[in-house]
Amino acid sequence: MGTTIYSHPDGHEITVGNGLLTACISDGVSVSIPVGHAGLADMGRALLECAVTAAQDDSEKDGAELGMGLLQELLELRGLPQAESLKALRTALLELAKLEYPESAIGGFAGAVVNVLEIGIAHLTEGKPE
Repeated sequence: MGTTIYSHPDGHEITVGNGLLTACISDGVSVSIPVGHAGLADMGRALLECAVTAAQDDSEKDGAELGMGLLQELLELRGLPQAESLKALRTALLELAKLEYPESAIGGFAGAVVNVLEIGIAHLTEGKPE
């Protein structure tokens, strides 16, 4: 019998022992592959890398959602005192900093807001003599 390294709520599990990595689905069907200590270490590193990459992707998506939400809120705040827009920006930036991978979240946030800001800034100079 091996050591269970993963148990799914539906009854699936992965075990390691006796030089084998065994995956078993809930109805008892299983498959085993031989794996040594170095192979287990390599798998562990690869799994951690996959988990971090997935979490970074999620943070980037969350950052983009925050950016889109900020743009929508700023649109709704048009015509109100500028302090209201600054409060909305501050709130969005504070939420951005709370995400698991802020550097990835910032990328998503920037992707959502930079083009809109560039277009807005370009329109500020329309009709003004240079």
